[in-house]
Amino acid sequence: MWKTDLFPTQLVGSYVKPRWLADHNKVYQKEGTWWNVEQDLLPEAIDDAVRLAVYDQNMAGMTFATDGEVRRQTFSGHFYDLKGIDQENPEEFTNFHNDITEYLKMKQKATNVGADLKKEEAPKQTHKVLFPAVREKIQWPGPMVVSDIPFLKRYAANRSKITVIGPVTLSYRLVDAGVYPDQAALCFAIADALNQELKALAAAGVDLIQIDEPEVHFRYSQCQDFAVEAINRMVRGVDCLTSVHVCYGYSKNIALKEPSPIYPKAVSLVAESDIDAIHTEYAQPGHTPDFLQSVGNKLVAIGVLNLDPQGQVEEVESIRKMIIDAMEVIPKERISLAPDCGMWFLERDFAFRKIQSMCLAASSLRNQFG
Repeated sequence: MWKTDLFPTQLVGSYVKPRWLADHNKVYQKEGTWWNVEQDLLPEAIDDAVRLAVYDQNMAGMTFATDGEVRRQTFSGHFYDLKGIDQENPEEFTNFHNDITEYLKMKQKATNVGADLKKEEAPKQTHKVLFPAVREKIQWPGPMVVSDIPFLKRYAANRSKITVIGPVTLSYRLVDAGVYPDQAALCFAIADALNQELKALAAAGVDLIQIDEPEVHFRYSQCQDFAVEAINRMVRGVDCLTSVHVCYGYSKNIALKEPSPIYPKAVSLVAESDIDAIHTEYAQPGHTPDFLQSVGNKLVAIGVLNLDPQGQVEEVESIRKMIIDAMEVIPKERISLAPDCGMWFLERDFAFRKIQSMCLAASSLRNQFG
């Protein structure tokens, strides 16, 4: 179980990243280049932004608080510090094929990978897409985000949560320069290195570690044979709750997320692994309770907030109904409430009112079913 009261609440990971701190238009540029604050003031500014993110979560009544991923430009690039990865001399990325773009209507074309690039656009590339290169064996360099935990726990009113890139996803955001024989071998090496990071995070006292694996959905057909083993390697011996987040991509880039028939397959695949919980997108794609059968016997964080920037703040009663309907498939003890994917680009007041509605709905559900 979630080791909390019924219906715990949590973010996917990210919260609002203030524009005074970071230039959102530079998110897909080189890691570390999007900051708006001078270098000598940057550490203090980032700490202040983390305090704001945790403050909002505390005020809303969040069960698991994150640092809002404010310290990160991107959820994947933040972990390019693994040994063996060369960011200064990138290589051309060419594997644009994925399984789900036909189910997504894009607002704008991003440049990172996965669902953000349409299949039909890939052959028309007039510029090279460059990703960091793997030039030596992947190794853990020592703690990468462990130092974030004491600061988070100092300000979080309840429990703490942190997110780490998954091995499948990170393996598809690199270009192997001939170090590993195939994608699976690269993926396993990343998993083994990140396993040491997760053990260090658990030892630092974090309550929940979420592993971000969008590529298990985007590239299901490419990774289905090795994804479970990779996830198992990453969580082996980790002494805290672990979850995997499977998504459709940011609402910032996607106007419409039609339910993908690949999504339940990807979630079912993840459910075969040794993780404790699965974090699903649910509200914006319009999933129905029958989809939740794909989580198997895992705990599940259900995405009850549609993060379309032009959307509305959800009514408490509509969130309650979504969860009550879900309880026809999933026992109440296994359910957590969360947003859909990627809250970082929203305006702060809008984001806060949404998570406040979610936490009020959870509180109401506890009163009714506790």
